[in-house]
Amino acid sequence: MTRADDSISWPKTALAGVIALVFLVPFAFLIGTVIRTPADFAANPGGLPHSFTLSNLTQAWRDANLGRALVVSLEMSVVACLVCVAAALPAAFWFRLNRGMFASLTRHVLIAGYAIPMIAWLIPIFVILARSGMTGNIAIAGILNGVSSVPFAIYFLYTYLLLVLSDEVLDAAALDGATVLSQFWRITVPLSRPAVASVVVLVLVWTFGDLMVAATLLQTTPDNYSLPLAAMTLATRESVNLQGQAAAALVSLIPVLFIFAFAQKTLVAGFGGNSEK
Repeated sequence: MTRADDSISWPKTALAGVIALVFLVPFAFLIGTVIRTPADFAANPGGLPHSFTLSNLTQAWRDANLGRALVVSLEMSVVACLVCVAAALPAAFWFRLNRGMFASLTRHVLIAGYAIPMIAWLIPIFVILARSGMTGNIAIAGILNGVSSVPFAIYFLYTYLLLVLSDEVLDAAALDGATVLSQFWRITVPLSRPAVASVVVLVLVWTFGDLMVAATLLQTTPDNYSLPLAAMTLATRESVNLQGQAAAALVSLIPVLFIFAFAQKTLVAGFGGNSEK
């Protein structure tokens, strides 16, 4: 590395450090809030911890039933990922094959659906489900979360297929007698694995932290509360258990951190990091 490269890398490193600090400070404050005794926290809520205890974490785990809520959030997230990928990947492949005006207009309309506020369609769906007695269902909540991410997934996968699925590859497959279905299963699915993995990671994280769908559909069934919904039960009109809510937030955050820690290479590849290979 030359001196010129060193002079350029230092500002980038410093900027990255500042950005990381912006995210690390709240995380450190969250941990400090969880591990402090109630007396220590009451004496100086914004100060450094002078005590250590796990009682806040264990009490929040028990009072909010966080173990069950963790399982519910995982189940809902898995359903959302399956629904989103199953709908978005074939759609992105179809749009990759068809470049006409109708396909282009349909694609833009579907992608524009991502800009529609969730509340605009969630309330009518809730009314329909409530009349049918289908609220409180984890699978339905997962399906709605998956459907809400489909417009983004179509755009993401379609853009990725434009990079990796060239016209030459499609023409060669057609000349070899491959049907459209064969082109999808044997060529598109293997090539799109990095992008699909990225979509799965993002949808998993979004659904894991979802509150709106969970609060709308699962509030009638306490045993099916997701993690964010269970954390809300620690606050009442009479009292706000800040340390308990911080503990619940920490439990919700740890799985997400693990997902991003193990999926960094996948996200880079899915966002076109290996498009030149």
